[in-house]
Amino acid sequence: MSRYIIRKIHLAHCKRGPARCKQCREMDAWRICLLDIAPPRPGESQRRLIQVYMGGEAVWREYDVVRMFDSEAEARGFARENRIADVNLIP
Repeated sequence: MSRYIIRKIHLAHCKRGPARCKQCREMDAWRICLLDIAPPRPGESQRRLIQVYMGGEAVWREYDVVRMFDSEAEARGFARENRIADVNLIP
């Protein structure tokens, strides 16, 4: 599995989310993002989690948003150019 995946995620300021954080409510939106699911120093800072499949098993991984895309076509093109196989744009 690659270190990077592309997902349509709900943006948030922190792991508490819009229900509990004012800054998260202010940036409440869905965006297509390049995610790093092997960020540096895992467990040392508060990060959100995402479920991914590795070796046929569902696992939860911390992630950092690396880049946001303006369109599905841009995200798919980037995935093709960079050989990112794990692309899921259904929220």
